[in-house]
Amino acid sequence: MSIFTRSGNTFINQRPGEQTILVTRKHWIKLFIPMFFIALFVLIPFVTYFFISETAWYQNYASLYRFASAVYFLILWNIAFYNIMIYTLNTITITNKRIIENEQRGFFHHNTDEIPLRNIEDSSVRTFGLLATFLRYGSIEIQSAGATNIFHFKYVPNPQRIKRIIAEYVSYVKSRRYSYRP
Repeated sequence: MSIFTRSGNTFINQRPGEQTILVTRKHWIKLFIPMFFIALFVLIPFVTYFFISETAWYQNYASLYRFASAVYFLILWNIAFYNIMIYTLNTITITNKRIIENEQRGFFHHNTDEIPLRNIEDSSVRTFGLLATFLRYGSIEIQSAGATNIFHFKYVPNPQRIKRIIAEYVSYVKSRRYSYRP
């Protein structure tokens, strides 16, 4: 399979007969908070310039100030890129057979966990705080019968809807498994 195949419904290690039901990322607030602070830090060289541009010594060190500002902006750009990359690559994929969590923890640190739907015993939603209630995000905990007992997904958008989708597919998979007689 070519790496240039473009499809919103396929992913690496997709099994035969497996269909993607839902792909979601963490809530946008998880990206907004660091980007807000980065935007505030972008203002620092401009505010500093406003105060020091009229001083006598600034004329002697203007080139150094511009160089330091350029390095500062480069560092901020890298921090912004890192946050956007982490937000974009962290996904939860729900298929008709399993739930897959792709967690990018750094540039070279990636973790993938999966739960077969037939192993899910219970799921619960937790929403903490006023902001989480109004913006409709929270955590989903899934208890499974596998080696890892509890899977915890944080900052999930619309957790009640996602829990309902998971419950529907879990009940469908379990009803098919128990009603099948060879």
